[in-house]
Amino acid sequence: MRKLYVAGMLATATMATAVLAGDTQFTPDAAATWSARSLLMAKVYDDAADGTLTKRSFGVACDGITGEQIKHEYGKEPRWALGAQLQVCAGYDGLAGKFGGSKKPCVNLKAALKELAHASEPGTPPEVADAAGALTKTLLTVIEAGDGKRGCKL
Repeated sequence: MRKLYVAGMLATATMATAVLAGDTQFTPDAAATWSARSLLMAKVYDDAADGTLTKRSFGVACDGITGEQIKHEYGKEPRWALGAQLQVCAGYDGLAGKFGGSKKPCVNLKAALKELAHASEPGTPPEVADAAGALTKTLLTVIEAGDGKRGCKL
């Protein structure tokens, strides 16, 4: 019985720590990193505007981000921020035709939009709010362009 009690207490403490870590505010270095990554993801809009949009545009926007985020960024920024970028990368990888990319990229991009709405909450650093706005504009454009097509392929 004592082992069960200790295991239960340990599980409770671990869950509380995870919740606190995921709901933290941006640290200064994490805000800058998140913003830079988001602006790189938003660059897809510029590629479309100047006629250079390709599958590669989607592919390079997220190279190496997901594994790096999990290892280094968890606990340094809110969950919505990590979730938004992970959803964007799943969608972009699907649009790029990468192995493991989403089969329904617009679903992921729409989920990212819901997460990005949290960027307007009080306490969000200005550079994060600006980057989230640029990324939102890009995602809305991509979704609009792909929604009428089977599987949201552009």
